[in-house]
Amino acid sequence: MNAWPIAAASILDTFNETADWAARVGYWAVALVVAGDGIFPALPGETAIVAAAVLAAQGRLSLPLVILAGAVGAVIGDSTAYWIGRGGGGPIRRTVARLAGNDRLVAAERMVRRRGPALVFVGRFLPGLRIAINMSCGAGQMRYARFLVFDAMGAVVWSTQAALIGFFAGKAFADRIWVAFVVAFAITLVVGGFVALKERQRVRRERAASELEREGRTVGEVEPARPGGAR
Repeated sequence: MNAWPIAAASILDTFNETADWAARVGYWAVALVVAGDGIFPALPGETAIVAAAVLAAQGRLSLPLVILAGAVGAVIGDSTAYWIGRGGGGPIRRTVARLAGNDRLVAAERMVRRRGPALVFVGRFLPGLRIAINMSCGAGQMRYARFLVFDAMGAVVWSTQAALIGFFAGKAFADRIWVAFVVAFAITLVVGGFVALKERQRVRRERAASELEREGRTVGEVEPARPGGAR
């Protein structure tokens, strides 16, 4: 007897049982995972929203509540990072440098100085820079009320776009939930890869600009030499 159909059926049963469990604790799980992602970027915050939204498409959860849970978790996590940054001091900065990378920290500090609240909104979509941006806002003494307004707006938009990916995938493959999960996660992975590439390019540019500043120059002051020393 072929063992593959039995193994496949067993995997699908386990998958469905896991989905049922996720549906029962869905909103709390989303909020907690996303909040943790604000401090420990390795946690799958966006993936949790996508997965819950697939279940919402199946009628097991409510899409608006999934979006709300993701947004609330994002604000909690980002606010925690902000207040850790407000604590300041060398140890905090060194911890951020270890978590996010020193280049990302330098880039975040420079970008916060130039763009301020607008960067808080955009930072929700930059997983590599997010924690450094939020801690830099706290360390830079940006008023929390101002930070909270822009962070909340970014959190709602970010949670909504992640949830819609999962929801539409769930609707498109309503009779095969496991396919819906695979498609939704694949889309999320592609989008995340594109964002990571752009983020890396931005970090390189900010690092180069920072090095020029340390040498006492600005990018605008660097001009190619003219032939014959003409001025």
